[in-house]
Amino acid sequence: MQATIDTPIGAAIPELKGIATNVHARTDRTTEANIHDDVAAQKLGFARGFVAGGQSIAWISRALVHYFGPSYFQTGRFEATYVSPVFDQDPITIKGTVRERIPEGDGVRLVLDVWLEREDGTKSVVGAASAVVKG
Repeated sequence: MQATIDTPIGAAIPELKGIATNVHARTDRTTEANIHDDVAAQKLGFARGFVAGGQSIAWISRALVHYFGPSYFQTGRFEATYVSPVFDQDPITIKGTVRERIPEGDGVRLVLDVWLEREDGTKSVVGAASAVVKG
């Protein structure tokens, strides 16, 4: 389901599910303080290497483009906060709900609460996104 001018407050965006992949882990950097590598992250007290933040944002962005369509590229806004790590091979789900409708031009700006959560329900990234939808 894509956003329409009639989308009500409280509507959920389609969930996007995937597996987080740690593309920044490099075995040749284990002596550095590299939180993306399992060995180095464990030396710093973490269970495993973190998936890079940009990967998490990319997953959320993909869901927003799917939901808003081309309008997101022209009128979209997005801000996010990292609240807990995402680890390599974590199953993740992108979720969101419409929290506000603001008339704008000949359309309506739908404002969403969006988040990335891990399989156990822990929210790793939380934020807000919006775009203008026209009739």
